[in-house]
Amino acid sequence: MKRAVLIGAGHAHLYAAKRAREFTRRGFELVVIAPDAFWYSGLATGVLGGTYPLVMDRIDVRELLGGDGRFIEDEIVGLDICRRTLTLGRTPSMSFDALSLDLGSEAPPIHGAGHDCYAVKPIPRLNDLRCELERRFAADPHRRVRVAIAGGGITAFEIAANVAQLAKHHVAQTEIIVYVGSAEPLKQLPRPAATAVVRDLTSRGVVVCLQQRADRIEDHVLFLEDGSSAAFHLFVNAIGLRPAPAMRSLGLPVDQDGALIVDGHLMSIGAAGIFGGGDCVAFMGLALPRVGVYAIRQGPILYDNLLATLAGTALRRFQPQKRYLAIMTLGEDRGLAVRGSFWWHGRAAFWLKDWIDRRFLREYQPPNGRGGQRL
Repeated sequence: MKRAVLIGAGHAHLYAAKRAREFTRRGFELVVIAPDAFWYSGLATGVLGGTYPLVMDRIDVRELLGGDGRFIEDEIVGLDICRRTLTLGRTPSMSFDALSLDLGSEAPPIHGAGHDCYAVKPIPRLNDLRCELERRFAADPHRRVRVAIAGGGITAFEIAANVAQLAKHHVAQTEIIVYVGSAEPLKQLPRPAATAVVRDLTSRGVVVCLQQRADRIEDHVLFLEDGSSAAFHLFVNAIGLRPAPAMRSLGLPVDQDGALIVDGHLMSIGAAGIFGGGDCVAFMGLALPRVGVYAIRQGPILYDNLLATLAGTALRRFQPQKRYLAIMTLGEDRGLAVRGSFWWHGRAAFWLKDWIDRRFLREYQPPNGRGGQRL
């Protein structure tokens, strides 16, 4: 029996995992190998702010396979391209006929980060931050909790907004400071939209410090590249994302960031029948923005190309869209939606994002996994 293996439970692999029965129907085996469940990045900051419960953000991949595929809770540690075998951390080596890698991404580490420091990935860390904030709020609601956030992109400002929402709900005192490493925050957005977000957050007490790039951390003190420093109680690393380091150890061609270089079929340029998607790949040698929309749209292409590889038929090409809808979660039922140069800010943007997220999760969660609660 020919075997297709998915490494990683990321956005790009959900489509194929849900359709495991089609592999079985055609006489193939589908195996998914991942260290954990799938966590949906679209709800991550909403979980932090208390808009959604953590359980709503999780998809059980074993359950998604529905008995037609095999789920192995493990991680890849080696790849033999010639023999077409995988080496795993705890499970015996496994052969494959078609392989897809969606190992995700991580925040580049900041030297000295340790206890009371949280990175934007893995996603459950934002729920850990929420739990720690709520613990401190309950212990002494009058004590001001100083939260330092390093980063100038969408995620950094979403985190600031949702920490502010959580504190407001608990009637707690916080000091939220965003350290932006450049002169312009939110470079991904049209300038007027970025200005609207900064104005919204500053009106809620968030402090935005420009040209203040994080350098290192020592004993609850953030040292900046200009030589200044600032004490904090809790720190969030939101300075960006890079491909999972494991990509560099597999012997496949990667770019300078460590992303798997794939061609127009999402296949590695170094090995036939090995594909990749999501944050850990560079499409045609160029990294796409590390947002879920691209990974989700790669899903059907990976599914078709895995089946085509097993069956010996023609592959499909992936054509990334030039524009996509991005919506920020800004707490207090507010959001900011952007598509190209068009944008709008307010409750309608949040309601649209909430509808899109719930629709996506309904597609992959069993009925008892749906729903949600609000603060």
